Amino acid sequence: MIKSLFQSRMKLSLVCLFAVFLFWGSQLFAETMNDQEAFTFNIVLAKKNCQIAIWLVNAKGEFIDTVYVTRKTAKKGLGNKGGELDDKLGGSRLSVLPAWAYQRGFNYGGGNFYPSKDKALVDAITSATPKAGEFVWVWRSTKPLKPGKYFYNIEVNKSFDDNEHHNYSWYRGQPSVIWQGSLIIGKKISESNAKIIGHGDVAGADGKISSDLSSLTTALHLIKKVEATYKPGNN
Repeated sequence: MIKSLFQSRMKLSLVCLFAVFLFWGSQLFAETMNDQEAFTFNIVLAKKNCQIAIWLVNAKGEFIDTVYVTRKTAKKGLGNKGGELDDKLGGSRLSVLPAWAYQRGFNYGGGNFYPSKDKALVDAITSATPKAGEFVWVWRSTKPLKPGKYFYNIEVNKSFDDNEHHNYSWYRGQPSVIWQGSLIIGKKISESNAKIIGHGDVAGADGKISSDLSSLTTALHLIKKVEATYKPGNN
């Protein structure tokens, strides 16, 4: 009886000790993450099933890094299926996020700049397609960023979003829309709101951004608002 009681108390003590270490470890991890430099993007979407990409460029407009891409484009090969542009049996949707794809500058073969299934992007920068409403994404760079001004671009596109000016195929309507804002990387918190600066190529032929928005309607309202915050690290 005494031995059994002792064993029970020992087991309880070990469980309690493990719980303490688990809690302490999780707190230490959280504090470490909070001490790191971080970018937070708060996007309010008006529609579901939108494909989205976020990326950073420097003050010269040079591509720095991908911040976020929806999973269908980043891992499931939406833009790199091997078929023709408007092939109903599985063509590559080259018009989905062309500004991001071309500015990223990685040719996967045959002039296609979208990730394929067998060369998918890492999990750290992708997630399932966001629902309508608020979408928050926190990103930490894997490489040091020099202090200074950076621009963040957000490209959004929705299949079947056609209008009287853009109705090209069974799914391809209005082109992608690009929002842009700027943040200052340094020792202080930096915040900004983004605004629309143009649209991508209707067929995904290049990564140029056109400032003429006169033929776009509902595509301009896929995103209601974009807020971004940069928080410097404490290390």
